[in-house]
Amino acid sequence: MNKEGYRIARVTKDKSFNGEFFFGVRTTNIFCRPSCPSPVAKEENVLYFDTMFKALEMGFRPCMRCRPDINVGYLNGNVDGAETVNTALEMIYDGYLSYHNISDLAKELFISERHLRKLFNDNVGIPPVKIARYHKAIFSKRLLLFSALSMTDIASVSGFGSIRQFNDVFKEIFGVSPSGMRKETYKGTEKHKEAVLLLPYEGHFDFNQMLLFMKDRAIKGVEVINDGSYSRTFRTNDAKGYFVVSNNPEKSALELRIVSDDIRCYMIIYNKVQKMFDLDRDLSVINEKLKRDPILSQGMDNGEVPRLPLAFDTFEFVVKAATTLAGRITEKAAIKCDDDYPIGLAYFFPTPEELKSLNLEQLGITKPQQSTLRKVVDGVIDNSISFTKNQSFEAFKNDFSAIKGIGDWTVDYVAMRGLGMVDSFPATDLGVINALRIDNKKLTRKEILKAAEKWRPYRAYATLCLWNIERRRRDKNVLYKI
Repeated sequence: MNKEGYRIARVTKDKSFNGEFFFGVRTTNIFCRPSCPSPVAKEENVLYFDTMFKALEMGFRPCMRCRPDINVGYLNGNVDGAETVNTALEMIYDGYLSYHNISDLAKELFISERHLRKLFNDNVGIPPVKIARYHKAIFSKRLLLFSALSMTDIASVSGFGSIRQFNDVFKEIFGVSPSGMRKETYKGTEKHKEAVLLLPYEGHFDFNQMLLFMKDRAIKGVEVINDGSYSRTFRTNDAKGYFVVSNNPEKSALELRIVSDDIRCYMIIYNKVQKMFDLDRDLSVINEKLKRDPILSQGMDNGEVPRLPLAFDTFEFVVKAATTLAGRITEKAAIKCDDDYPIGLAYFFPTPEELKSLNLEQLGITKPQQSTLRKVVDGVIDNSISFTKNQSFEAFKNDFSAIKGIGDWTVDYVAMRGLGMVDSFPATDLGVINALRIDNKKLTRKEILKAAEKWRPYRAYATLCLWNIERRRRDKNVLYKI
């Protein structure tokens, strides 16, 4: 987009451009989203940025009204190497550089340190270390505004080495001390090894509908969905525990309660939950594109595209998709939780190494299923199969479908909900096929793929709409005319 396009979007406060660019106002030294409700600044006083980090690097501070720093997004992928940078950003957002260096990060991405720096320079314009520094400050700001954690805990959870470093960096970036930033935004009580955090969202969120979707797919013993909440167990490198997610519509936020033996896990759990419930993506652009479609409009939630529920743990999701027996596997692995966990949360899901040591013959699954599961586990352990976003769909499909027993549906479904590839489309899914019936006649796979072309690059969201159509048709026992 050219500067005139930016100007028009800014002046008209077009929400569909949120995340596409940011603008800074020289007279106030503040940067905003395009849709910021503040009075429109004169064009001669405005600078435009394609990433939030460039605005921060230029010395601009985030607006307290539109909060452009609250939901830190990813790159659009139109620059060479954007997929690799997005994977690196995800690791940085999870606090990777708090305990590792740039060389370690480059090795994880299978590239040289020099190439990693070049990709960041080309895509973001700022080195990874500076982005990590900014993100620590941004995450600490979230905790200040949306939790009752102490200053000491916030500094530790955000990855700062000391309270002094926390104060210095925070004041440098936001122009105010942490204590000055904190407001009575959220009142809560914090217990030892327990925290309640808020994850703000924009627009409509049919949380109960998402819970219904998750409930049918929950792993017994690991996940529990009831009474308007989602609960699950977890293990990270530093901690183990469980968390509970519920909706707080009055604050337009999800409430995340984390119970853990180590507070250092809060950042990674926060980020994972944000992705799980599709809070880190601006849906306005997707909504505008898909709601005009006469078919998909029948599958909207209150006129808006459904949010895409992503897996908390990709490996766990792959096992579930490949075998449909994740609950039985969890029970046989018997990696038990503490006795004081909530009812229904009895186990941790096994790691690839733990699953490899399990006697699969005791699971009561067929020989072909055992073989498929072993090959999936081996592929994860030896890195012959990648379950990251840092690849094209075609590359992922070639590697994953090479395993005997992994078909098109599993590949598409894992890409969609395991990896978050928003243009993946399970054309062989029964719900998709039934939703697209015309006068009780099913379309062929070729016809379905042709019909779905107009929904690119958001066919995963189109799939959610189609599933809604099929569910509603089934509930009403009627056939949609499409």
